[in-house]
This record gives sequence, structure tokens and C-alpha cells, in this order.
Amino acid sequence: MKITIQVMVPPYTYEDLDTAMKIAEAAVERGHEVNLFLFADSVLCVNKNVKPIRIDRNIPQKLKQMIEQGKLRVDICGICMDYRGITTDMIIEGSKPSGLPELAALFASSDRFINLMA
Repeated sequence: MKITIQVMVPPYTYEDLDTAMKIAEAAVERGHEVNLFLFADSVLCVNKNVKPIRIDRNIPQKLKQMIEQGKLRVDICGICMDYRGITTDMIIEGSKPSGLPELAALFASSDRFINLMA
């Protein structure tokens, strides 16, 4: 099964990103393919320059590990990146700027679509 998860809220304000990553890990363990599409303020979570305090989770690092382990494909809304001042040299390795046409293709080709927006 192919699952696409769209997240729209800031990574450290809400726990939607954490929920998306947990769903992705559980789905991959069961043999499913998972795509993550970051939209609006959620694009902030791929900024490799984020330095969370020691007691908090490092979302960019966790996403990078999941990408490297083949557990996740991460698409980022390019317009949302531009609007928030995030450039391609700032994003974690393996994630890629994308757009609404790619989101539409993911939506059309997925068996399940999950939208997390607080």
C-alpha cells in the first residue's frame, strides 16, 4: 500500500510531525511505501540549521535518518520554502523541493492520504 501524509503546521508548536513520523515508521515496518509532503509552516522541519535544546527532539535529524534508511520520501512545497526564507542549501539531505503538481500526483497514486493540520 502507498500512503501519503501531508503536514501543514510548525514542527515544534504541534505534534503533527511526530505523529506523521510514527505513522510512517509503523507503515514501513508493515511493508508499505510512505511519502511525506510538507506544506505551509511544516517546511520549517527540514531546516538542517535547527538547533533544538537538549531535552527536545531533533525533527530534522530524525527525518534525515528516516530518509537515509529508506523509510520515507519527503517532498517540500517550494513556494512555502521561499515564503519562509528556506533555501535548498538549508534543507536536510534527501528531501526535495516540490509543488502542488507533485502533491496531486501523490494524492492520485496513493491508496491512503492523511492530512495533519492541527
